[in-house]
Amino acid sequence: MDNENGTKTGAEIEPDFDLIDETEQTLDAIRRGMVDAFVVEESEGHRVYALEGADLPYSALVERMHQGAAMLNREGTMIYCNHALADLLGIPREGLIGHSLRDFVPDPAAYERLLGDALATTCEGEMMLRCAGDNVIPANLSFTILSRDKSAIGVLFTDLRQQKEQVEFAARLQTLQDEERKRIARELHDSAGQLLSAIAINVGVLREQSDKLNPVAVKAVSDTEILLDQVSSEIRTISHLLHPPLLDAVGLVSALRWYVDGFAERSKITVDLNIGDGVGRFSEDMEIAIFRIIQECLTNVHRHSGSKSASISLHREGDRLLIKVGDTGKGISMEKRRELMEKGRAGIGFIGMRERLRQFGGSLDVQSQEGGTVVTAMLKVA
Repeated sequence: MDNENGTKTGAEIEPDFDLIDETEQTLDAIRRGMVDAFVVEESEGHRVYALEGADLPYSALVERMHQGAAMLNREGTMIYCNHALADLLGIPREGLIGHSLRDFVPDPAAYERLLGDALATTCEGEMMLRCAGDNVIPANLSFTILSRDKSAIGVLFTDLRQQKEQVEFAARLQTLQDEERKRIARELHDSAGQLLSAIAINVGVLREQSDKLNPVAVKAVSDTEILLDQVSSEIRTISHLLHPPLLDAVGLVSALRWYVDGFAERSKITVDLNIGDGVGRFSEDMEIAIFRIIQECLTNVHRHSGSKSASISLHREGDRLLIKVGDTGKGISMEKRRELMEKGRAGIGFIGMRERLRQFGGSLDVQSQEGGTVVTAMLKVA
């Protein structure tokens, strides 16, 4: 019933139980110190208020971050951003707040997919950002829902330019190393090989005149021939290990079989090589990368594992090639495994494997226990 002023009486007002419940939960969270700040919509825009006594005042924390940060509403409009994001994009904050983040992404479709995923769960993805002057930079965007009704979404922006430059530098360095290995292998085969052949001819002349030599000289000629054969064999092996000629001539599979046979003979480690039917020819760079990864893994088995056997498998699964190298040795300690997986603490060989795989969108995993170690490499081949 309306009163004299035309408003409803208290008995007729229907309470919003959902709002009451949410308010009670918010108050409870404040009492327990679980809330540091509020975002309030004011006439001049959204503003972040930090609670007095908060352990980590939200506004101060975010403003001091070197990482770009923004808050979006459900539609993807920026209702807040810190100075770091403005500096990253080269655009004043007033030129960002109130605008859709979509306006700063050259690939709107990819952004909309990521934003849609963000409304369901925490997610992240890499994409290009449009900066001042229509420049673009690579960045990783990490989305987190900040409110229960999903009306506020937090985004962290990580500048990937330096990381991309490091990856490109590592790729160029790997290419230069492979080219230098190939050059040295060719020089050893051609120059040193020709010199050894000339020496062998001269020794042959001496051997034909052995009837004119005393017994000591005859033995010296015979020993020299044996040493020449050994040196020629060693140089040939080193040359082929630097750059297996079979890689260029007939491809990865034959080169691996040659290398594994030679490794087993030199190391006395039994190696089981299993190559799936789907493994054929790949690009030159990819075949070199796969060969070097397996070469490094077997070198580690020989140097560190104490294993008497090793296994290698190459199998194609769709557009991925899976490589597994295992042994039955003493394993790798947990501390050493952490070092291998942490950037900057791994050894040169492990870093080289990781960088080679990164060029092909691949990954590296090491599983180890007391009974042995399995290194799994994955790379995209299509």
